[in-house]
Amino acid sequence: MALPTGIGLYIGDNQIRAVKLRRTSRGVSLQRLGSAATPPGAISGGVPLDVRLLAECIRRLLKGYDITGNSAVVGLPGRAATSRVLELPTMSKEEMRSVVAGEMEHYRMIPPGQGTFDFVSLGETTEGSQSRVRLLLMAADKRIVDGYREALRLAGLQMSALEPMPLAAARAVFPALSKGGVALITVGEHSTQLAVFDEGSLRYCRQIDTGAVELAGEMATKEEAAQADSGGEAQPEGGSVPEVQVPRLQQAAVGNLPAMLYEIQRSLDFYHREVPQAARVERVVLCADTDQLRGLDSYLERNLGLPVSISDPFLGIHYSDAQFNPDFLAKAGAAFTPTVGLALRALEEVPQAPRMDLSVTGPDSILAKAAPKRLTWALVFSVILVVAALITAVQLSRALGERKRELAVAKEELNRITVVARERTTAAQRAQEAQEMVQMRGLPWSGILQQVAEFMPQGSWLTNLSTESANLLSFEGGALSADAVATLMDSLAQSPLFQFPHMTYVQKDTTKSRPIVKFQIKVQVAPPLPPVPRGAQAAPTAGPPGGGPLPPGGGQ
Repeated sequence: MALPTGIGLYIGDNQIRAVKLRRTSRGVSLQRLGSAATPPGAISGGVPLDVRLLAECIRRLLKGYDITGNSAVVGLPGRAATSRVLELPTMSKEEMRSVVAGEMEHYRMIPPGQGTFDFVSLGETTEGSQSRVRLLLMAADKRIVDGYREALRLAGLQMSALEPMPLAAARAVFPALSKGGVALITVGEHSTQLAVFDEGSLRYCRQIDTGAVELAGEMATKEEAAQADSGGEAQPEGGSVPEVQVPRLQQAAVGNLPAMLYEIQRSLDFYHREVPQAARVERVVLCADTDQLRGLDSYLERNLGLPVSISDPFLGIHYSDAQFNPDFLAKAGAAFTPTVGLALRALEEVPQAPRMDLSVTGPDSILAKAAPKRLTWALVFSVILVVAALITAVQLSRALGERKRELAVAKEELNRITVVARERTTAAQRAQEAQEMVQMRGLPWSGILQQVAEFMPQGSWLTNLSTESANLLSFEGGALSADAVATLMDSLAQSPLFQFPHMTYVQKDTTKSRPIVKFQIKVQVAPPLPPVPRGAQAAPTAGPPGGGPLPPGGGQ
């Protein structure tokens, strides 16, 4: 439920600022505004060190400017928060919270369970058919958040929200960010926030580790130099810093001011390159303490080549001229820009502006609420993985069984083919043996054996007599000397029954301590003479018919 009044509270290392706004029938009106110096040792780098000292300063500030209320929205300095840009598939906000919580723990932005986080969208992109969303994630340590909460409690206030300073500043000047491409530069005490908006939508945000404290000394030195160059006359407000050109994408080591300019240039170039579909940055809105950083707007305008305007958070807010000096508000308004945005957040104004809340820690935090959901999703994913693994195992088992059956069928077919081939080979061998037997039947075996027995010289013997083809014989045996083997070879060569004898091998051996010569001889059997047909005349013989003696004269 929106409150009728809202208090915004900025707590810095050097200044504490408070703004109270009220919702009226005419719109939002300014009720109270004030600032006070932060006591030394109360806070450093946005981290509360002495909450009691800090609470006492806040109490005195509220009392001194008559700012009353029960709650306040507090600004979180950039150095006290950790930020990161994530790119995730498009999903529901509840699912996204769980996924972002897991990503935050993965990147160890804060110790597990020791802080809080929130995020805003930086726009969607499309890669092929898949839509993705870019997120700006910011997280704060529980110790810092609890320090702010305790300081406000001791000061008599409840911390209703804790919002990063660049988002609070954007809310205060949101009408100036709603058209075209605009860069909002918020200069804090020790850091500068650069946020780029495209038609009112946040598209880019980053932090530069240079703030007003680091820039103030250089700005004063440049202002004195400018006055000396002009003969000692002060320059008009807003134009006192001479131009110092810094080459684009080259950091000149001449101080914090050029270094910050270089980072702004580099960031804008990166934005134009990474988000080409967005409108190019055409102007800059500067949110800074212009009294402390006099001339910063003109310096940035000259070196960036873009028009730079000072933020006016009170534009559109009603106030009494009798209560507030318009000149004072015009002069100090830029410094109060984030604080006005925090007060508008308390009134639930400007809902279209990006917003975050890092105030909730413990069991009520986004991180804690997302934990059960993350566990649920982890369980769901685990079940899905197990089911997928089972389905895969069943499919593999089926495929393996089918493969085994195919192999069994193939093996049976191979065995059948092998048996058929073996039978064919055996049949062919039998046919060949039968053919050889038929051929061998026509050989004169009795004459062969008789010839072999006659040819074997004394001191030699046969151990095997075999046929290798129709008319090829193989003799294997032994002899007491090589001369006996040579005699056998000569006898076979002179025999009309054998042809082409040749020695296959001959080697010396020993049998019962007696030297012998083993041999193998192969010969071809001469083909038999064709049989004489029946009824044919026999060849004439040398003698007369009847077998009588030849007549004298030799049968002439």
